[in-house]
Amino acid sequence: MTNKQISDFINGDKKAFDCIYEQFAPAMFAVCIRYTHCKDDAQEVLQISFIKIYEARNSFNEERPLAPWIKSIVINSAINFLKKQRKMVLSSNENDFSNNVEWTYPEIQKDDLKGRLMLVLQQLPDGYRTVFNLFVLDNLSHIEIAEHLGISVGTSKSQLSKARSMIQKLIQERKKDERA
Repeated sequence: MTNKQISDFINGDKKAFDCIYEQFAPAMFAVCIRYTHCKDDAQEVLQISFIKIYEARNSFNEERPLAPWIKSIVINSAINFLKKQRKMVLSSNENDFSNNVEWTYPEIQKDDLKGRLMLVLQQLPDGYRTVFNLFVLDNLSHIEIAEHLGISVGTSKSQLSKARSMIQKLIQERKKDERA
């Protein structure tokens, strides 16, 4: 992305915005799917995000990198979507959730390690998965996560710990199933 394209985008040029969309949409769709658990919801969040990106273009500081700004809008849109849909539940008891969700990525080979991890992550309850994504994959601190989600730092730490425990349990279960 050139500086001119970014300037044109800020000034409302449709072609510059289309270039930004083409460049960033695939990676941002992957971010959306990590949070939403469903392709249809991920597409909706992606659309909402790029509308927000276009509407907020005047607030972008051209001296900063574009990608992190876009990603932060996408993450916030995904979190707001989950809150609005009441799909994100933060709980202190992992037994409150059904772990029988089976979700697949048809475009990812099952032998692919990244694909396997994504399959395991998709089995986490939304609250666990959201905190895990924010902390591990998006490198936010517990303070930042607490601010984004409107929770305490302790709740963020607890959700991450429970997510990690559940991931280990799910991986062990998958290993047992594969041996059988």
